[in-house]
Amino acid sequence: MNVRIRSAGAAAVLTLSAAALAPASSEPAAGPQVIGRSVQGRAITALHLGAHDAPVRLVVFGQMHGNEPAGPRVVAALARMTPPAQVQVWLVPTLNPDGAAASRRTNARHVDLNRNFPVAWARTPRSIYFSGPRAVSEPETRAALDFLAEVQPTAVLSFHQAFARVDNSHARSRAAAAQLSRLIGLPDGSVSCPSTCRGTMTGWIDASLKAIAITVELRSRVSGASAARAARAALGLGAWLAAPTSTAPPALTPAPASTPAPDVTPTSTPTPTSTPAPAPAG
Repeated sequence: MNVRIRSAGAAAVLTLSAAALAPASSEPAAGPQVIGRSVQGRAITALHLGAHDAPVRLVVFGQMHGNEPAGPRVVAALARMTPPAQVQVWLVPTLNPDGAAASRRTNARHVDLNRNFPVAWARTPRSIYFSGPRAVSEPETRAALDFLAEVQPTAVLSFHQAFARVDNSHARSRAAAAQLSRLIGLPDGSVSCPSTCRGTMTGWIDASLKAIAITVELRSRVSGASAARAARAALGLGAWLAAPTSTAPPALTPAPASTPAPDVTPTSTPTPTSTPAPAPAG
């Protein structure tokens, strides 16, 4: 698959020891590629891992809300791994680099990006959940829509904090959410919004792309080991999606610590192990 995006980094080779799994590809992994720009002009990047013709296409968004710092660390851990055979992965460290730079939930125009997607959209009062003046008013939202429409993912994981749950709100995603719940060590269940969940990314993916779309709410405190487990769980879900339904996918093991990886975590994104008490979900 050829995604029409601009190169933003040098080539790098990523490795992962995956027990009983063949290497996903002999292709070198290109560096992070620009898929859009934020309100303030910061690059929104994506990194591709695996073979471009692998049938399972997994997209992982590390962050939509800039005050939820753990997801980009999961993406950084994933960048040091190789997908299992039959799985390709796209990693987006943050969809909201302006919010990350300010440690703020919203983007630079104070719009909650997870209320700005064109599905059941409704204008909300100005608050930390402001939906924007109209659906897809924000460049970050447009970047995500164009990117996902081009990739046509099998499954999308969107990391958030801090409700410690794997969301299973979308019927087509429930079996995958249950599997991911077991792999990541978090319960699965519905993650509710203050009212109806409107304008969310996973809602748009479910309705428009007919793909698996799962919000993963990490805990408020996420250790390095927990971030690595979440990364392995994401690849484990990919292997499960690629395997016959009656076959459990093999376990994955991390690459040696000395393996170099491209810098896919935005330099402006903080990396503390905790986040403030959660706002209402999503």
